[in-house]
Amino acid sequence: MEEDEIPAKAAPSLTPWALCVAVLLGPALLVWFIRLVTFAAACAPGPGPCHGMNFGAGLRDALNLNWAVSTATPFLIGLSILATLCAFRAFRPMLGTLTLLLLPVFSLLLPMLAVLVTRYEDCPVSSDAIGSCQLWGAAMGMSFHNAAIARDILYGVVPYTFSLTVMLGVLGFFFARPRAQVPPHPMAHMGHRDQPFGDRTRPWDASP
Repeated sequence: MEEDEIPAKAAPSLTPWALCVAVLLGPALLVWFIRLVTFAAACAPGPGPCHGMNFGAGLRDALNLNWAVSTATPFLIGLSILATLCAFRAFRPMLGTLTLLLLPVFSLLLPMLAVLVTRYEDCPVSSDAIGSCQLWGAAMGMSFHNAAIARDILYGVVPYTFSLTVMLGVLGFFFARPRAQVPPHPMAHMGHRDQPFGDRTRPWDASP
């Protein structure tokens, strides 16, 4: 490398943003992975095991993990804001704005939809935790009832996240836009030997 060549500054990584998204959406995606497996296995919702396999316990544990993350409102909003700031630091203002707008919603909505398409007539879902549900060989406990509680949390969270999205989105537009690359000075390469007039050896300095 020539002495006067300056290495380009590496752009900030999106890895911290991806880690925040994985924490908030990973359990919800796990819930849907189990549900899609039961769809593929043609398991109709019911109290008995599906093809001798206890899918209910796996779905219950995945739901409980998701509710532990998404129904903790300060943690949910705080981690969403952190993910937004990480995207802004990587000069992705649109990504950061959409993160704060959609991440809390998807973290609550995806498992709620999984419960909605899985419940059956004798499997109640109540915010008062009334009734019990036996699904695919396992007692679901509060994992299904928490879907009704998450619905109320979603209604309370959306106005706050929308307001924060507007405020941080405006700041991100002004302060987190991608930096324009400064064009090189037209005389920067005049001294290079590979340029048409780049030979800087003076005739009187040449060896005889």
